[in-house]
Amino acid sequence: MFYLFLSKVFKGFDLFKSTLIANSCSFFPQIWFRALGKNCRFQGFPRFGYAFRDIRVGNNCSFGVGIFLNCGADGYINIGNFVSLNDYTYISSLYGVEIGDNSRIAEFVSIRDNDHAYADPETLIRNQGFQGAKIKIGSDVWIGRGVFIGKGVEIGNGAVIGANSVVTKSIPPFAVAVGAPAKVIKYRQKNSTESILQCLEVT
Repeated sequence: MFYLFLSKVFKGFDLFKSTLIANSCSFFPQIWFRALGKNCRFQGFPRFGYAFRDIRVGNNCSFGVGIFLNCGADGYINIGNFVSLNDYTYISSLYGVEIGDNSRIAEFVSIRDNDHAYADPETLIRNQGFQGAKIKIGSDVWIGRGVFIGKGVEIGNGAVIGANSVVTKSIPPFAVAVGAPAKVIKYRQKNSTESILQCLEVT
């Protein structure tokens, strides 16, 4: 009973902390979020690469601890409704990152729409700038722990990405993809011969 009581006390403290963080973002609009929806929950205050950038969050989203949102001057981060970002998710946008409604993103996921340019061996990599393209993650997508998602990738609605996968190419809707690089191993439809044939074509 004592441990149950302590659990309720700490849960109440977490709720208070989450409300305090969400309200602090509302009190200082557009410093950290261009728009922040209702009923968002925070386990810790997110880290930001820069203030006054185009970061928009929908309603009923949840943020774990150690979230890092790094948005460049010409980039944007759009997060839909009922999206969860678990601990230590890292999102870097110089071009644009979109995450659809009801998507689940596990801990230690890295989403980066840009890479260092490195083609010229006679120039320091740090002096060659960046290259990239927008990332679009659909609705009802589940991204497992430790996944990397690179520039130009589109992940279709309802897709599942297995833990520790490296996604460098787009993934179709309702596909299950795993590996480094990530490859489609099956589709979520039940007993569908057509989905199996599609999977063989992709892989």
